[in-house]
Formats: sequence, structure tokens, C-alpha cells
Amino acid sequence: VGSLAVVQENPAIEAVLRGLPAAVQSRVRVVGSTDEAAFDAVLHHGDSDHLRAICEGLARRAGPIVGVQGLPHGGEGLALERLLIERSLSVNTAAAGGNASLMTIG
Repeated sequence: VGSLAVVQENPAIEAVLRGLPAAVQSRVRVVGSTDEAAFDAVLHHGDSDHLRAICEGLARRAGPIVGVQGLPHGGEGLALERLLIERSLSVNTAAAGGNASLMTIG
């Protein structure tokens, strides 16, 4: 989906990253702590106790709500559509008296 992955620094992750192609490595940012890192979603592979701890930590963070997908170890059922960020734009035609053609007069 063209996202940048943010992963917490640990020896296992570093070994995995070294084995990835350079193009993939360039899309991964390793951080010391996720407490201050900026991200929009969390993908978690692991047990439910660790997932609960992650969710509690996310709930304490300031800012927007971060979506979490929890999967068991080795799970592959990611909902990739949840990693997209949608933006919408609306034009207030009421400012032109409700007549959109008046907005093009310049």
C-alpha cells in the first residue's frame, strides 16, 4: 500500500531487516521507542496479553486514535484496506448563494 513501516528496535528485527532487499529496507524506520514515534496504524503478531498491553499504551498517547490489527504468530489475514488513509474535499457552494456557476466568475 506504499506505507512506511515503523518498528521498535530489537536484535531480531535488525537481523530480519538485513536480509530484505534494499528497496524494502528503505520503507522501514527503526525507532528506539514507539511512545513518541508517529504512525497511523499498528499491526501486531503475538499473544493476546501483549496485544492488550500495546492497546493500553496506545490509549494513553495524545493525538488521533490509532487502529490496531491483532493477529496470532504467523497470521496472514491482514486487512490492507485498513492501512489506507482517506481524505475528502468539499466545496461550500453556499458561499456563492447555492449557485456553483457563480464560483467560476472571476
